[in-house]
Amino acid sequence: KLIALIGEWEEPAITVGNKAKTISIQDVLQFRQAVLCMDTKHPFSYAFGPANTRQSCIESAQDVYNRLLLNYPDNPLLTFDTLALITLAKNGEIDEKKARKLIRLFRPSRDGSLTALDFVKSCDKIYKDLRTLRAAISNSSQLDLAFERLINVGFYFVLWLIILTIVKLDPWTLFLSLSGFILSFSFCFGSAASKMCEGILLILVQKPYDIGDRIHISNSQSDPNSNGSATWFVEAINLFSTTVRYAATNEVATHSNGSLAQSRIINAARSPKANVYIYNKFASDVPYDRVMLFKSVVESFVKERPREWIALSGFRATRVEADLGYIEYVIALQHVEKWQNIGPILNSKAEVASYCLEVQKKLGMRYEAPPLPVNLGINRAQQMEQSVFEREQSGDSSDGGLGAIAGAGPDFSMLATLFAKPSEAKKTR
Repeated sequence: KLIALIGEWEEPAITVGNKAKTISIQDVLQFRQAVLCMDTKHPFSYAFGPANTRQSCIESAQDVYNRLLLNYPDNPLLTFDTLALITLAKNGEIDEKKARKLIRLFRPSRDGSLTALDFVKSCDKIYKDLRTLRAAISNSSQLDLAFERLINVGFYFVLWLIILTIVKLDPWTLFLSLSGFILSFSFCFGSAASKMCEGILLILVQKPYDIGDRIHISNSQSDPNSNGSATWFVEAINLFSTTVRYAATNEVATHSNGSLAQSRIINAARSPKANVYIYNKFASDVPYDRVMLFKSVVESFVKERPREWIALSGFRATRVEADLGYIEYVIALQHVEKWQNIGPILNSKAEVASYCLEVQKKLGMRYEAPPLPVNLGINRAQQMEQSVFEREQSGDSSDGGLGAIAGAGPDFSMLATLFAKPSEAKKTR
């Protein structure tokens, strides 16, 4: 209870610098064996069943769930105690690290139950991560091969210089003769070569994204959107360009890596525990006790969904408009998903927003904007804004009179004067 009054706080992660580990041949062989296991028909073991496609993975997960229910035929739902058996160590005690990972993966409800849909969703999430990792490994190998070609060019160039030196030929004489030609081209391609080197360093050293990641590219000086930024899917990466697909319309674009080096890149796949905000307006005459009741009801609604929300991290007033008669409150929520999976985040946010609206109706806290007055009178300023034609026809261009006599036709000579050339206008006059 005291922690709830004090407020939430997240412990800072302390990263201990690991010394460079020497990679042995056994580690390389184990890595190759693990990669080969991803391409088999049973990447999750033969007991789980086939999972080489998403459809087969879902069917195998459903079959595993039904087999686990056979241990407790009286329970319609699977209990987490059944899954927790795999965390038992040899001495019979529960391994806490494995148990935390298992809870973080399956996210059971408060009573420890797990529905078939939740179990299949968790297995499907592992399948997606597996396929994304396989694509990232394949793309990384392609980048390594491209980088190897660049190293080979430099190596053979140095080797060629050494050979010329051995046969007693001076290579610098050739370079001096071509220096003027090379210098002229350096002015033409100097900036392009500089950007190309920046792009290569971005991909090989910084590695801001992988294949399949959602990214947002923007100017580093602009502020990001608090409701989430528009994202692109990374489809292909090489040393010189990156191919992306716009998530909203499936439009494909290609960016040079040099142009991305000076931009701010937001990686949704590396942005866990998405924070979302829901704004509500309450009438200014609503008692504060009722506002706190609203908060407790919404907080209970969030706690009943541990597979969607981690916690309600904030509830505070952001605007107080006494003249307009309302107070605006914001609800800050922390989701279990990354911004990479924006679909479930938006669905959960819409569900909470709809629930908040229903609670406002039940508690009589819904704010209704007052009707705005409508001015049906004719302003004199509007009368003064008459066109030239109306004022010429009315014969009163100074004070905006009532206009010409009803039934009188327009003066077409005035029209001819307005659209005539300067010489023709003088003749007309």
